Amino acid sequence: MAYTEQQFLEKIKPLVIADMKASGILASLTAAQAFIESGKGNSGLAVKANNLFGMKGEYKDQSVIMSTKEWSATRGYYTIDAAFRKYPSWAESIADHSALFNRLARYTNLRGCKAYRTACWNVQADGYATAPTYSHTLIKTIETYKLYEWDKEAIGEAGEAADSGQEQPQNRNPYNEPTSAIRLNSRGNGVRWLQYELTKRGYGLVIDGIAGDKTIQALKAFQTANNLVVDGIAGPATRKALAGDLES
Repeated sequence: MAYTEQQFLEKIKPLVIADMKASGILASLTAAQAFIESGKGNSGLAVKANNLFGMKGEYKDQSVIMSTKEWSATRGYYTIDAAFRKYPSWAESIADHSALFNRLARYTNLRGCKAYRTACWNVQADGYATAPTYSHTLIKTIETYKLYEWDKEAIGEAGEAADSGQEQPQNRNPYNEPTSAIRLNSRGNGVRWLQYELTKRGYGLVIDGIAGDKTIQALKAFQTANNLVVDGIAGPATRKALAGDLES
């Protein structure tokens, strides 16, 4: 059977709420990722393997081979064949996904996070997905279906003030804005500031403090989109544009 949006949400809601209580990973984030990555539970991978998140490898020695799309700044979207984990049910897929976030050091910022926008920006900044608009798609999904209400159900009334749905605080850049130009091969926290701001705007980058080719290509794309001089250098005008308020 093909799931409608409502059927998918009804099925996954108790699973992600229970998982949030156990793992500390936001139910809204987990549900939005599953919604997008599994095509509302209707992707070939979800149907054949109960794999809602495109988790690669094996699960208890079980896997399936599927085609998948990847994205890179130099190649754009391209297709590869890969082994994906096969699960007995959606519950195992969800638990394994949250276990990944709780196991790997780069996802520390997701643990106990109660602001869904921050969680969405962080999961992309942490390198989870290659699609440049991934975080914005997650936020739109959460807000369209009011999935932030599920977080409050998992936390309980005592947590409501910390997670107020659409009144989530805007994500703040934890790095100081640089005072000098950032260019190819620049390093340090000024580059991290640049990478963080670009990631908030949908450019998929790992925040590693190194202005490599991907960072500069994302910077040029931002400059093009904002009618700036496209030189791949984060000078005063580009930094001013990046420091401006980001519309939701």
